[in-house]
Amino acid sequence: MKALKLFFTSNLFLYVFLIFSISSSDLNANEIKTRYLTEVGYINKYQVELKKPSEAVYEASMELLKIEDGKEHWKVNNEPSADLRVYDRETGNWIASYKDGNLIAEAIPHGGGLKFPVKKGEKWTESWTFSVGGGLYTITSTADFKVKKVNIKINGKKYKTLRITMKNPLVNGKKSDSWKRHIRWLDLDNARIVKEEFKDTGWNLEFIRSIID
Repeated sequence: MKALKLFFTSNLFLYVFLIFSISSSDLNANEIKTRYLTEVGYINKYQVELKKPSEAVYEASMELLKIEDGKEHWKVNNEPSADLRVYDRETGNWIASYKDGNLIAEAIPHGGGLKFPVKKGEKWTESWTFSVGGGLYTITSTADFKVKKVNIKINGKKYKTLRITMKNPLVNGKKSDSWKRHIRWLDLDNARIVKEEFKDTGWNLEFIRSIID
């Protein structure tokens, strides 16, 4: 009986230790292994703080319409720049924007800045082709990306995130003076993009998107 109690106590201690270890590693996670994936019908709500070309603050949303050939097609509601956006299913990087059935702009194979797995302290460089008006204007974009673990607050709610910051942007191999900022914050708990900042003076575009939970 004494040996049985000792065996039970030892295993209980081991169980508690394992649970604590797993919980601690989750709380101190520095890596996101896979992208936050949603299914058709999912609605993503967010607030837009538009700074350029004009100033405005409004709520918008995107609804996932279909998943096809590794691409997600999202209906965009209440945004003047596009009514349909396409994203890469695996990474979440932007591929194309449409308005009234017309292709506005696209990135080939897709834009940069998101990859999985991704972890604190990681750095990498990506290049892609950016095209406007179905090829009327085409450039090669290249940028470095750096990851840092940060805590942020959105609408009073705290998030532990990995912040992915764009650095050293190049356009056709030359330093870009207009492409000022592209930053995304990924929730460490579920890999959702909870905040995004973008600024490009060449396109006269600057905005902040924040998730609405």
